[in-house]
Amino acid sequence: MAADRDLKLREYEVFRFGHDELKDATAARVLLEQFLPALFQRFNVSLGTT
Repeated sequence: MAADRDLKLREYEVFRFGHDELKDATAARVLLEQFLPALFQRFNVSLGTT
């Protein structure tokens, strides 16, 4: 928790995932397939194609 607070004081955004959210591979995949596009959109990240 102390590291989390330190990062926030340094103006980092912290996105935490609990063990229970990730222990089942299928559920973790669904979670990340929903979370990552939203994260990329929020921070204006685009995937370049080459």
